[in-house]
Amino acid sequence: MQVAKNYLYNAAYQLLNIIAPIITLPYLARVLGKEGVGIASWTNSLVTYFLLIASLGIVTYGSREIAYVRDDENLIQKKFWEIQTIHFIAGIVAVVLYVSFIYTGGALNHRIHQNELFLWYQIWVIFSGIFDISWYFIGLEDFKKTVLRNMMIKLAMTILIFVVVKTSNDIGSYILLLALSQVFGNLSMWFYLIKKFHLPKLSELNLTTHWHPIFMMFLPTIATQIYLQLNKTMLPFITGSTPSSGIYDNADKIIKVCLALVTSVGMVMLPRMSAHYAAGEHAKMKKAIHSSMDFVSAIAVPLAFGIAAVGPTAMLWFLGKSWGDVGSALVLLTPIIVFIGWSNVIGNQFLIPTKRLSEYTWSVTFGAILNICLNFFMIYLWGVEGAAIATTISEFAVIAYQLFVTRHDMPIGQHFVGLWRYALAGLVMYASVTFFVDSHGVGIKNTLLEAAIGLFVYLLTLVVLRAPILVKLAHRDFFRS
Repeated sequence: MQVAKNYLYNAAYQLLNIIAPIITLPYLARVLGKEGVGIASWTNSLVTYFLLIASLGIVTYGSREIAYVRDDENLIQKKFWEIQTIHFIAGIVAVVLYVSFIYTGGALNHRIHQNELFLWYQIWVIFSGIFDISWYFIGLEDFKKTVLRNMMIKLAMTILIFVVVKTSNDIGSYILLLALSQVFGNLSMWFYLIKKFHLPKLSELNLTTHWHPIFMMFLPTIATQIYLQLNKTMLPFITGSTPSSGIYDNADKIIKVCLALVTSVGMVMLPRMSAHYAAGEHAKMKKAIHSSMDFVSAIAVPLAFGIAAVGPTAMLWFLGKSWGDVGSALVLLTPIIVFIGWSNVIGNQFLIPTKRLSEYTWSVTFGAILNICLNFFMIYLWGVEGAAIATTISEFAVIAYQLFVTRHDMPIGQHFVGLWRYALAGLVMYASVTFFVDSHGVGIKNTLLEAAIGLFVYLLTLVVLRAPILVKLAHRDFFRS
């Protein structure tokens, strides 16, 4: 029951970081236009590389380390300050490097020089990363605090966007509001620790024990983020069009809303799986992984088919007719909802808790290298659609590699016992929705009706096929470890 609650809290937390911009997305698409949205997306993709340096692999590593010692209050506090001190050091380095990048990049590249002011606004994103201690609460399996606090911050910033951003000249205001919302959201989490923790003496901290594992965790993190951000960074350089970054970014935002629901399972289960591994409960780990894979398949497959069916027409009323090209990129990106969902389970619930970081690192590094190579000619040939295809192929390569290296620990077939049922139900749903889309016009009412029809058809087909997830839910056996 605790895991199920934490899943809901974490799903809300992940959605919160994405839904705020999604709510404002139609408004911004019309007010800022393709150029404005493209500038915001492109400059954010550049600062993200420096945010990675500030964050290292601390969110994943820190939550795992806290989970290992969560029954010892003294050790928890010691671990927290050791890891967070490293976090502060990395943050200072990241800020120095980013400032140097703005000065040197502006002198060497016209596009960077042209957007220098917006890049300065984005520096707050790095500060938000420095003060991110969500990993502490994740390690303790305490997701409620982060959700409630961030909900208030995000709501305030969302309202401010509608108040402040009025014309296409307000790009800077939009960028600054988004960056500051992250800063305030992360700073707010520190209030829970003020009375609980005391400042330690530096001499009491042992930082050296953490550098190597954090660096090893940093490698897959940076590899993953590079190929998530690289498309938005490379598109303007290769196509010569800043709006292309905005087109891809809008499609990416829609996909990330779906991914927030799917990948929450992996983050929620990571501390629980780390505890199982530390206690030598390997059978419980495997049982939980099979349940998670089944759950992810049951959720990700209909999301992918559903977005592919309604996405192209929905974008016409959601963003406006001038953004119609977002729909084609969206369809090409839908398979990654499934692929990332699976790789998140294998990575966060098995490879990371069992300290097989090298295999985890190689999987995402392989995907990143493949994505970079594919981007050069696919973006050149097909622009935004090429970037979407490259991302989908790369994400498939990541999960394929992870399944291969874990095949002796967990037979591949056991992960996908119920997959054919979910895939068949998804196809039936897709056919039903597509038929409705082809026979009706574009509009919000039609899209909502299409979604309702799709959900009904999918669930009905699962009942007919006696899908595993329904059987587990009926017996209240889901998520039991």
